[in-house]
Amino acid sequence: MTATTYKPRYSFEEWVKYNLIPPKLYMWRLLRKHARHGERELKLLPALVDPAKIAIDIGANKGVYTHTLAKLCRAVQAFEPHPKMFPLLARALPVNATAHHVAISDANGTADLVIPSYNKAGLTNQGASLDVNKKNAPFGFTTVNVQSRTLDSYNFTNVGFIKIDVEGFEAAVVRGLLETVRREKPNVMIEIEEWHRKRPIEECLAEMDVLNAEVLFVRDGALRPIAEFNPEADHRSRRGQPGYVQNFIFRVR
Repeated sequence: MTATTYKPRYSFEEWVKYNLIPPKLYMWRLLRKHARHGERELKLLPALVDPAKIAIDIGANKGVYTHTLAKLCRAVQAFEPHPKMFPLLARALPVNATAHHVAISDANGTADLVIPSYNKAGLTNQGASLDVNKKNAPFGFTTVNVQSRTLDSYNFTNVGFIKIDVEGFEAAVVRGLLETVRREKPNVMIEIEEWHRKRPIEECLAEMDVLNAEVLFVRDGALRPIAEFNPEADHRSRRGQPGYVQNFIFRVR
């Protein structure tokens, strides 16, 4: 299934949540849920985020990281290209956050955002990407043309933290922000999964050597050096299980 135009569809449950629950209350409930059951890295953000600088959320989705980061630093710049997710991100932003309906990439212009379907329920809210591998989704996909820009083209300064969650497109995103990283030397957190990339996790991590950074990951609630990462036990054979490692932290030198 492909399409040149895309009109977001909402399930009855989504319609109720997004129309009958006030946006701020909805976000409050969502943040509480993620605080209890979400990514372990959320709890470590205070140790990674400089309160005097700004943070950048690339692949913000509904804004869980955007809202969390906004409590920890001066301001947040959030990027989300998905036409269904962006209105949810933008409608209840913290006062110190700005939302951009843009896909961060390694080139300025436009690009096809691939929105895959992994089950009979329909197109995913979480897995959209500029990565063409998404077209191999088992239940099809659709595409929507979106604006794309490099992060470097924004010339952000005083950057202390960057989070990247782009469903397999992270190498291209990183190519488009190297000037910013080399100038600002922020901490960078990137979600990297070999099932997105269709390549071994070792190769995916090696691509990030361009960041010139100390690499860490989270195990047992603490940051660990990448030398302790076991690709098989921590990632390849553990997907969907407790302890699965998908986020990597880069302390830029």
